[in-house]
Amino acid sequence: MDIEFWMKMAIDLAKESKTPYGAIIVDPEGQHVSAYNTTIHDGAVAHAEINAIQKMKQLDYDRAEELTLITTVEPCPMCMSAIIWAGIGEVIYGCDIPTAANYGKQINIRSKAVAAEAWYAPIISGGVLEEECQKLFDSN
Repeated sequence: MDIEFWMKMAIDLAKESKTPYGAIIVDPEGQHVSAYNTTIHDGAVAHAEINAIQKMKQLDYDRAEELTLITTVEPCPMCMSAIIWAGIGEVIYGCDIPTAANYGKQINIRSKAVAAEAWYAPIISGGVLEEECQKLFDSN
């Protein structure tokens, strides 16, 4: 899987939404759903990851563990919990929560800390196109 390709798509979504947040969920066949943050219109829980999870049923997969979620910013505790409840197997993010906290409000609980309390261990990695993702905060 070309992670940088998918992250660039998430970055483009974030730019389109005029927020720093874009997310893509990719299935094993390379099909995907995408979303961005719509909290300004849809309320506090309309984060990019939550909006993408709501579209998961459009993908072709046997087990959610086969899915990868790519997001411009490390998932907050709410989003990471939703990712776990959805059963997604891998999470890849651009910039991390401590970086995002420099630009606004964040709950400082890292994704791996949330996942450590779950019944399964999704793969979590970050830093993909980190500088480009951080620049999304500067332009919004």
